[in-house]
Amino acid sequence: MKPRILVVGYLSIDTCETPTMRHDDVPGGAGLYAALAAARSGADVTLAAACGEDYPQSWIAGLREFGIDMSLVERRAGATRRARLRYTRSGERDSAHLGEAQWWERTQALAPPVPDSFAGVDAVVMCAMPADHLGPCIARARDAAAISVFDTSAVFVRRDRADLLALLDAVDIFAASIEETRLLLPELADDAAALRLAGAQRRVLQKRGARGAVAVDGMTGSMVALAAPPADVIDPTGAGDATVGALAVSLAAGEEFIAAARAALLIGALSVSGIGPAALGFAPPMR
Repeated sequence: MKPRILVVGYLSIDTCETPTMRHDDVPGGAGLYAALAAARSGADVTLAAACGEDYPQSWIAGLREFGIDMSLVERRAGATRRARLRYTRSGERDSAHLGEAQWWERTQALAPPVPDSFAGVDAVVMCAMPADHLGPCIARARDAAAISVFDTSAVFVRRDRADLLALLDAVDIFAASIEETRLLLPELADDAAALRLAGAQRRVLQKRGARGAVAVDGMTGSMVALAAPPADVIDPTGAGDATVGALAVSLAAGEEFIAAARAALLIGALSVSGIGPAALGFAPPMR
C-alpha cells in the first residue's frame, strides 16, 4: 500500500531569476514542491492549500492529473501570493517580495486550510507557515498518530522564533535549512544547533544546500553528515521543500531515518535541474 501523505502549505506564482535566465509566472510555493516530490516518490498525496482568483485553473487540473488530491485546495478572493526570487552566481537568494505589505497580507489571507481530522494519514508535511497556523496542524497530526514533518522559513523564524521553538516539542521530524537553525539558535555553532534541536526525542535534518545535510537522530544520539548528490543546477527554487516531501514518504514507508534522508536529498538534487517544478515532472505552460 502506498504511504498516505498530507501536505499543508502555500501555493504561489513565482518569478525566478538567475544570472543567466529569468522566467515569470512559474508555479511555486513550498506546498507545491513538497506535494510533487511526495507524489513522485510513490505516495498518495493530498494537498491542503489556498490560492487566489488569479491562480490558473489549468495548473490545478494539471496537479490532479499528476495524481495529487486537490480536494482541500481552496480558491479565495484576491490575488495569489507572488514571489520574486533572484539568485546570484554564488548561490545566494534575494527575495524582494518579503518586504512588501501585499505579500504579508496575502500570506495571512491565504493561510492553508487545516482539515478537522488527519485520520488515515501516515505522515503530514507542514511547510513554512506562521506559528499560529502551525499549532493546529501539529495537534491533529498527533491525534491521528501520523508522522509530523515540519519545515520553516527564515522570514517566519524572524517573526515567530519563540513560538516556533515551543512548538518543536511536539514535532517528530524538523527539516530546516542551516540559515533557519542559525536564526533559531544564534548562540550555537551549526552542528551544536542541530543536536540541540533534536533533543532526546526528535530527528533533525539540517539542510546545507550544496554542502548536503546533517541528519541527527535524537533517539539514538547519532549524527551523520550527508554529502550533496551531484546536481545540474538550473533553478534552485524549491529544492528544500522537495527534499522534505520526499523525506516524509520514505519515513512513512518505514525507512530508517538516515536512509530516508539520503533518498530525500536525491529528490532535492533532481528538483534543481529544471525551471520551477519542471524537473519533478510538472511543467504546465508558462502564462
